[in-house]
Amino acid sequence: MTEHDGPPSTTFLRLLLLVVGTLSVLLVVPFLQFVLAAGLLAYLVEPVSSRLSRRLGPTTAALLTMLATGFVVLVPLLLIVGVAAEQAVSLIQGAERPDGAAIEAFVQRWVGLDVDLPALAGPLVGAVETGIRGLVGRLVGVLGAIPAFLVGTVVFLFSFFYLLRDGDDLVAWLRAAVPLGPTATDDLLGRTDDLLWAAVVGNVVVAGLQAILTVIGFLVLGFDNIVFWGVVTFALSLLPIIGASVVWIPAMGYLLAVGRVPEAVGLLVYGTFVISGSDNVVRPLAMHRGARLNPGLLVLGIFGGVAVFGFLGLFVGPVLFGLSKDVVELLVEEREA
Repeated sequence: MTEHDGPPSTTFLRLLLLVVGTLSVLLVVPFLQFVLAAGLLAYLVEPVSSRLSRRLGPTTAALLTMLATGFVVLVPLLLIVGVAAEQAVSLIQGAERPDGAAIEAFVQRWVGLDVDLPALAGPLVGAVETGIRGLVGRLVGVLGAIPAFLVGTVVFLFSFFYLLRDGDDLVAWLRAAVPLGPTATDDLLGRTDDLLWAAVVGNVVVAGLQAILTVIGFLVLGFDNIVFWGVVTFALSLLPIIGASVVWIPAMGYLLAVGRVPEAVGLLVYGTFVISGSDNVVRPLAMHRGARLNPGLLVLGIFGGVAVFGFLGLFVGPVLFGLSKDVVELLVEEREA
């Protein structure tokens, strides 16, 4: 037996892992948004896929779960976002309607400023129209980007499918590959699950409920463009500190401005105790098994995550910060053991 027939050098394997691991990360980076979206969505619907898998097998269960997710979640979501975008333009143009004159008179009477809302809104409407014309004028560029989006969509679909079908195998591989003891590995995976539950499930449930309650209140009061306001409330409710009050408080001010004082008082009571108050009731229930994130880490994780990962950073950022904290705690426990 020659010296080259012996066991491979651990140092060489680690160096090789560093090289191929870095290259693998570079391969994933262009499609990171799609992979993260597939992972978060797979985490949400995995319980459904697991139940179906026991009866139909993992492949059939994953396919059926993908189809159901597309029809129940993705298609309605795209339709809602499209309607909200149309209503946003309509809302901007609405400053030139008769209600705008009532607001103008209110501002002049109570603030003492001579304002011309149509004149102020005109440049904004013109900017929107110019932007739309610019988008149409760049149609060739948009079409040129479609192949990249299609490739990303394929990556998303394949990632979503295989995470649903082989997710348990992936977790088992991680348990075997991570250089930790079984107890520490289970603890780390459990904390990661709690972080994901708190960041994704808990926040989405609370934001969705506040958006629905806001839409109901606005419907009763006769507001237009309720889909837009629902989407805005949902997005703002995902952010710490801000919440749904940023939507219903200006709406209350609008009702005061146009002389609808009883409706304004009603919205004040409804917004305070029902819309915003629902956070104190529902969030503890939605996060009963979720990790309690430090408010400072939560704020930094959300806004830093948005800056790095885009919209998905709302969920990924807090998880990364929380996971870093948990890893440090595990290292401390290992050192003290």
